[in-house]
Amino acid sequence: MEDASAIYDLLREIENRESKLKLDNDQLRMLNQILKKAEEKSAILNSIVECSDDAIISKDLNGIITSWNNAAERIFGYSPNEVIGQPILILIPADRQHEEPQILKQLKNGIRVDHFETQRIGKNGQLIDVSLTISPIRNSEGKIIGLSKIARDITFQKVAEVDSTILGAIIASSDDAILSKDLNSIITSWNAAAERIFGYTANEMIGQSILKLIPPDRYEEEPQILAQLKQGIRVDHFETVRQGKDGRFIDVSLTISPIKDKTGKVIGVSKIARDITDRKVLEQKKGEFISFVSHELKTPLTSMRSYVQLARQRAEKIADSFLTNALSRAESQTQKMEKMINDFLNISRFDEGYMHLFPKRFDLSQLIQACVEDAALGSKHNIKPRIMPGLIIEGDPEMISLVVINLISNAKKYSKIDSDIMISCEQQLETVTVRVQDQGIGISKDNLEMLFEKFYRVQSEDTRKIGGFGIGLYLAANVVQLHGSHIAVESQPGVGSVFSFSLPLAH
Repeated sequence: MEDASAIYDLLREIENRESKLKLDNDQLRMLNQILKKAEEKSAILNSIVECSDDAIISKDLNGIITSWNNAAERIFGYSPNEVIGQPILILIPADRQHEEPQILKQLKNGIRVDHFETQRIGKNGQLIDVSLTISPIRNSEGKIIGLSKIARDITFQKVAEVDSTILGAIIASSDDAILSKDLNSIITSWNAAAERIFGYTANEMIGQSILKLIPPDRYEEEPQILAQLKQGIRVDHFETVRQGKDGRFIDVSLTISPIKDKTGKVIGVSKIARDITDRKVLEQKKGEFISFVSHELKTPLTSMRSYVQLARQRAEKIADSFLTNALSRAESQTQKMEKMINDFLNISRFDEGYMHLFPKRFDLSQLIQACVEDAALGSKHNIKPRIMPGLIIEGDPEMISLVVINLISNAKKYSKIDSDIMISCEQQLETVTVRVQDQGIGISKDNLEMLFEKFYRVQSEDTRKIGGFGIGLYLAANVVQLHGSHIAVESQPGVGSVFSFSLPLAH
């Protein structure tokens, strides 16, 4: 029995040991699972830290850097080997080093720092605007053993804030109405000048359709403008009429630009409206004055020219070379004055909408040849025509003559004496192209855009002593436009210019 009892006790001990061993294995398996999850979480955390766009740094309670991610290297310029083990003060500008003990004191009390905006300094000495979020690192017992810091580079954000502030100040103080609207023509912003010009407050207009400002007979302008802007094309200096709160009509010059998002998609429209009412009134008065004076001058000038011609003819009969030469010069000056007066009258007609064409079939070749012959009389330039004969078009010959004479006159005015001026008239498929080419002073790109504006003259040292009112090209451009075409210009300073226009052949 004793032997049996001993054997039984031994079996119980073995069983107990096996049970204990089995329990230890279960614990080990659980521990392995916990470690595996911890490793996975650590790997995920490390991936987040290394892939972050923000600098993520840790340091001990003495301010010594203990970790440094890829973004920290990109933002501050230091590699991990250069900064780990170094004091965090290497990133802090001298005038901001008082911040570090204040932050440490707050964190040692377990209080994190959220979105603290300050400046830090990079390896290259450049100041960097950053937003800091700093948290205490605790051990398993809850004791603070270090600090983790997330630094977001907000340099571009700060620049944008400054730009936005400046832009806001410009918009608020502008004398021009500046407003924005969405692609459904609903107004989204409205500055003080817009209130002054149109009479509506921001509260009255934001959320309203822009059509509130547009007279009914001009409603078609809005879809046309929007169609252009949706293609990303801005509208420059578009002169039109808008209506104020009090019902009065206001002459405005509009500059309208598309507003695009980060992808380049057009999401809205910005509009600058300049009140040009005073300018329009001044232009009208100026036009009325010019028209009146021109009419009053034309009759006595015509009589004067007739008397000069008669006197010159008598001087020629008595062979008085001095008088003949003097009267020829006087006749030439009266012709110039007559042309100038006719130009002013034509401007008045254009502005008042009274300029009408009297089209008929005529030989453009003969007309150009006659203009060239007139221009060559007494000219100090080498005028060289190249005119294809028999080019029949339909148009107003008097007006076309005005264009050609103005282009040749300009070429002579801005070219050196004895230089060449080439005038050509050639057929190209179903059109006739007229070109006037000179070897003059040329025109810069900056001046080309304004060249055909009324009263515009190029201001430079080369043009300072050249007379003129800046109306010849304005008239020429309008006449050609009335014929359904436009004047093109190619020019290079110091080389010369080529002015050209094309008209369809008559059938």
